[in-house]
Amino acid sequence: MPVEIEQFMCRSDNFGVLVHDPKSGQTAIIDAPEEAPILAAIERTGWTPTMILTTHHHVDHIEANLALKERFKLRIVGPEAEKAKIPGIDETVEQGSVIHLGDERIDVIATPGHTAGHVSYHLPASKVAFTADTLFALGCGRLFECRPPVMYDSLKKLAALPAETVVYCGHEYTLSNARFALTVDPTNSALKERAAK
Repeated sequence: MPVEIEQFMCRSDNFGVLVHDPKSGQTAIIDAPEEAPILAAIERTGWTPTMILTTHHHVDHIEANLALKERFKLRIVGPEAEKAKIPGIDETVEQGSVIHLGDERIDVIATPGHTAGHVSYHLPASKVAFTADTLFALGCGRLFECRPPVMYDSLKKLAALPAETVVYCGHEYTLSNARFALTVDPTNSALKERAAK
């Protein structure tokens, strides 16, 4: 049985995400950008979170970590390479790590580029991936801590996921990414069509 996903807005352009395994009743929060919208989603769904899966250390992805940990007594999982910068972290992961949400397998993919230790989470049985600030609709994250070849290698890893994988990113940047892409490739008809949606 695939996981259930509740996606909602946080801050001004962050996506908040709850991932629920209906069989076990366990729920993961993908990053913790802002407490109030996450609490509203928990109330709306009736799901009780058991862990936060942190993708990277930027404040707009970890701001609510400690408040949520205190309220729900959940565990916080995040990248080994950024553990000193992630408040409340209990468990670290890296490329090839496997964690579970109930019986749902979650594969960890190291996707540095936006930050040096950024990770993405892939749930192969449910055919979803959570890429946070590595991959967006029509773009990728800014390179704050790595050179372009590092990000390119991370994007190749994500491109190798099965074609039916649904990608959940960390921000709603589609329109600004489309505007930029059209400055680079103004005659691309598929891009023009996507930007018009």
